[in-house]
Amino acid sequence: MVVSSLRFPLFPWIISNHTSNLRFSNPRILPQWSLHCSSSSSSTVTESNPDQSVQKWESFRKKKVVMRVGYVGTNYRGLQMQRDESSLSTIEGELETAVFKAGGIRDSNYGNLHKIGWDRSSRTDKGVHSLATMISLKMEIPANAWKEDPNGIALANYVNFHLPNNIKVFSILPSQRSFDARRECDLRRYSYLLPAEIIGIKSNSSASEIDHHIAEFNDILNTFEVGVFFLILCKFLLLGNG
Repeated sequence: MVVSSLRFPLFPWIISNHTSNLRFSNPRILPQWSLHCSSSSSSTVTESNPDQSVQKWESFRKKKVVMRVGYVGTNYRGLQMQRDESSLSTIEGELETAVFKAGGIRDSNYGNLHKIGWDRSSRTDKGVHSLATMISLKMEIPANAWKEDPNGIALANYVNFHLPNNIKVFSILPSQRSFDARRECDLRRYSYLLPAEIIGIKSNSSASEIDHHIAEFNDILNTFEVGVFFLILCKFLLLGNG
């Protein structure tokens, strides 16, 4: 599992009203923006009619935004989009489709993340989960997108309406045009889980046996941390990432 932390250069009025107490509300309870449905009807859909099969806001202008995303990656090939044919989708593939269906990507830009300046704070491989990945893009947004919603949860819920249950957008906030999700990330924290049996711990192990196996395993990890192999691996990864 990966967690990313960003230096977040948002507008002052966003910063002054920001709170870390984010609540994830029902994605079908949508705010009263002007929406378009896929049917031929020209009537406006509002919060009083939240059960339409397709929910799409009306674009007012394009704005660079940052999405905070979390996901369970078990059934995905990883985060980054891959255009080759496969039975498994990617997280970004699902996100792009959901943002498009919500009205955040024009038809002419759909299918080309480069056109909308798509960038991410970190990447994960097949089967890896994330608690907080930041994704920046130039999104088509409705008028008064953050009015009475400084945490950007309403926009997020529009996108979540089109996402599977194992992917969630927690917030969508405005950012400066110069914002770079990868370069602005100043912390990436990874958690690795493995069965206790791998290091010799069993269900009937005593406390002293558990402590012994954990200490032994930590000694092995320390060897890689300070050893030459670890340094060479780091250099190789840096070179590989350009």
